[in-house]
Amino acid sequence: MTEPPDPARVTRRLALIFGAIIVAAITMVILWLVPEGMRIARNRDTRMREASAGSDMVRVAGGSFTMGANDGAPDEQPLHDVRVNEFWMDRTEVTNAEFGRFTKATGYLTTAELAQPQPGSWCVRKGVKVKSAERSQWMIFVPDANWRRPKGGPSSIDGKDKEPVRHVSWDDAAAYCKWAGKRLPTEAEWEYAARGGVMLTRYPWGNDQYSNGFIMANYWRPDEGNTDVNDGNCLYVCEVLPTGKYPANNFGLRDMAGNVAEWCSDWYQRDYYAQLRPDPNRAAHRNPRGPETSLDPDDPGVWKRVVRGGSFLSRADECRVSARGKEDPRFSSEWIGFRCVKDLQ
Repeated sequence: MTEPPDPARVTRRLALIFGAIIVAAITMVILWLVPEGMRIARNRDTRMREASAGSDMVRVAGGSFTMGANDGAPDEQPLHDVRVNEFWMDRTEVTNAEFGRFTKATGYLTTAELAQPQPGSWCVRKGVKVKSAERSQWMIFVPDANWRRPKGGPSSIDGKDKEPVRHVSWDDAAAYCKWAGKRLPTEAEWEYAARGGVMLTRYPWGNDQYSNGFIMANYWRPDEGNTDVNDGNCLYVCEVLPTGKYPANNFGLRDMAGNVAEWCSDWYQRDYYAQLRPDPNRAAHRNPRGPETSLDPDDPGVWKRVVRGGSFLSRADECRVSARGKEDPRFSSEWIGFRCVKDLQ
């Protein structure tokens, strides 16, 4: 005859089972809560950072495109196929207000503010009517010029919060990006975004300098005086305008041509595209990051970073989506700014 179960033993066994279930449940909750709490904290930090650093970004769908131009300068050749991943990009260049929040939060001083032996930055000479190949003819170093005083001396950015920040070196732009949780675009990302998803166009808006009789960017138009058909802002040398004054391209990005030129992350080499070479099987180069070193035959011995987009000081042909510029990463001027990108999480 089977003995009845011992109630005490059954109770202990049930208690152990329930205890194990409770421990397992608590463990699962903890395993869920900890990463979830970390995720919430990261999202909160991201929202706070974006709120302070400017969160107006456009999601740029990844894809393939043909980079360069066969009818452009030698450093724009040869054409080659590139594929970039999806990314976020600032709708406009970083503004004075956004850069100001960065310096207030960090106490950061720009290259121009710390320059030795004399603080200052490069400006356009007054009354320039011809932009010659000899830079000394149209640019001049102005003591004490910096992002807060774009013309040096008593000039200021009061009331100019929406103008793109200028007089920032590549080093300054990279420091801002790091603080904002973003980065500078690669040259390939920049050109892909500037084209707006349209293949082999000359400008962010199309192939013609004008669109239905309208000028589409703030660039240098000395021959037109102040009779511009749609804004009247240029007399010999234009001046910078608040961001977003001109229509967006097909990706919703503004000022990809003109206004201020923009730093990219890549080192500059004149023959970098030739090093890549078109793939005979038409396989696209994926997310090229530029060369590991820099070489500019026009200025040997000085490593330079890529600058894109042209500025208020650039002719129309210098504002083409394939046109490449280059500057010493410590260089700053009143015609160079930047915008940021961010990888999709």
